[in-house]
Amino acid sequence: MHQPLKIGKDTLLNINSLEYQWIRSLASEGNSPHQINTVIQRCLGGNANTADIMRQVAMRQASVNQLLRSLN
Repeated sequence: MHQPLKIGKDTLLNINSLEYQWIRSLASEGNSPHQINTVIQRCLGGNANTADIMRQVAMRQASVNQLLRSLN
């Protein structure tokens, strides 16, 4: 499943954006990384790698720069 990412660069750069907060809440509810990545793809678009890095950014395990590099 690959669709264009439905959120813009400004949102991706803002670690406190609602999208990242939403991802953190999914994790705090006990969802597995795979489940979170699947939901990210379904709701925000992108591919499996993008979803995984977004989850890691939200959890402060990866940098926003890593995410931006993966999108190019």
